[in-house]
Amino acid sequence: MTSRKFFIFVFLGSIFLSFLLYGNNLKGDFVYDDKFFAERPELRNPSYLSRVWLEPYIPQNREAGAYRPLAVLSFALNFIFFGESTLSFHLVNVLLNGVAVFLIFLLIFRLFGDRSLALVSSAIFALLPIHTEAVNFIKAREELMSSFFGLLSWLIFISAINKAEISKYRNLDYQKLFLSSFLFLLAVLSKELIFILPLLFLAVYWIKNNPRLRNLIKTAAVFIPASLIYLIMRYLALGNYALGKDEAYFVINPVTFTDFWTRIWTAFKIVFIYIGKIFVPLNLSATYHYNHLTLVSGPLGSLETVLGILFLLILIYLIKNKKFKNSPLRIGAIIFLVPYLVFSKFFWTAGEIVGERWMYFPSVGLSIIAGYFIYLLIRKNKVIGYLLFAILFIFYTSVIIPRNKVWANEENLYKNMVKTAPQSVQSHFSLAIWYLKNGFTEEATKEADVAFKIYPDHPPLLNLIGTLAFTNGDYSLAEDAFLRAIELRPKLAVSYSNLAKLYYRVGEYRGTKDMLEILINNLSQPSKKDLMLYEEVLKKLNEK
Repeated sequence: MTSRKFFIFVFLGSIFLSFLLYGNNLKGDFVYDDKFFAERPELRNPSYLSRVWLEPYIPQNREAGAYRPLAVLSFALNFIFFGESTLSFHLVNVLLNGVAVFLIFLLIFRLFGDRSLALVSSAIFALLPIHTEAVNFIKAREELMSSFFGLLSWLIFISAINKAEISKYRNLDYQKLFLSSFLFLLAVLSKELIFILPLLFLAVYWIKNNPRLRNLIKTAAVFIPASLIYLIMRYLALGNYALGKDEAYFVINPVTFTDFWTRIWTAFKIVFIYIGKIFVPLNLSATYHYNHLTLVSGPLGSLETVLGILFLLILIYLIKNKKFKNSPLRIGAIIFLVPYLVFSKFFWTAGEIVGERWMYFPSVGLSIIAGYFIYLLIRKNKVIGYLLFAILFIFYTSVIIPRNKVWANEENLYKNMVKTAPQSVQSHFSLAIWYLKNGFTEEATKEADVAFKIYPDHPPLLNLIGTLAFTNGDYSLAEDAFLRAIELRPKLAVSYSNLAKLYYRVGEYRGTKDMLEILINNLSQPSKKDLMLYEEVLKKLNEK
């Protein structure tokens, strides 16, 4: 088979494998945080497309510091061209995943010049069940897009570097380098966590090519314009929150609220969880929030922490030991560690405590390491090597295809959260919200009570408890819950909206007016219902 036909075969095979693994959820609903774009009617309007470049990812929550305009643009284009059906959204995700597998094959082939190693490693990446969240969760397209553009950027970077005479640096293709820089910009406009990508390129370039420091600096400088453009766009969209401000609740990310050493020991535990579930995908979960993932106060208090330390030491050993030189073991360890450290909780604590979707790009490195071992085994004993690969294929596929249905709708997802994380506040809270939205008030109350017993000071949970009490006519309990939510998180707009509705119901119009004015003047863009209630209460008070 000629090289061209072979690459076409691998490309089509990658797309086919992606649909084989994820095609049973093409009709899945919008779930969970898909509301960040699905509940924005303005994204159906073509005239709005230019505005997404200068607004936060979540317009009503600038404080979160999230800026992902290219991802939002892709969601808007889905609505504009294909309407409300989720089919087009899932199709795009599955296609992006398939193309990413092919790009990973090309990357490994370019790095090591071995088609067999590239095939085995990219196939392992495609089969990892931890990716089910990234592919099935429509919102997680940001992971797929940033990886897609990041991999393209890296391939162009390698092509430019390989044409250079490293010693003289005369034949460097700056045109390709700036194209690589532009693709990096598209990657980071899809999701900010991949901002560290040029460092990964340069680290691998330095190890494999051993360039002079001057040449390394010249290469790095090519990425400065794209980085500056991104930072300027980010500042224009987020203002003083451009550097981010961790507004996560304790329930969502308890490590933000702990002391230094508890955070570090817990971060080692998280290493074990990620690496362990990449290769042994047992009890995959959409939530690791409090108290499913418990904090660790000391290194001897958790076997998972000890194993996490061991895993990291092994990876560092592979990188530091020169006997591995240009080995896939060394390069794979770097490809995992560099992007992983951004959300590892060792340095920054923003966002959720753990997210399986975040492992999409870093798992490329671990796939190379695993693929290399299987590749060596196949070379030594083809029967055993292919048998092991076949076992992995069957096992991983048997996990992926059923798990896709977990993401098919909110009922499946939230019930699975409770099943896989019975001690998580977020799992019971999410299921309670679904029950309430679908009219199952009694079931919603039971789930909310379970969540409250695990942790009583979660403001969104208190708002849910208040809403349930309001529905049942217990206005005193509802008021206590809303006031407690405001005490814990004074900037949470929904608490004021809920309290205003309660005061209006019991005839306390002055209290209604006060709550709505705080909401309208100080907190956020009020909803149409809040504005209508404000107009109504002004009439009641004869102030209009």
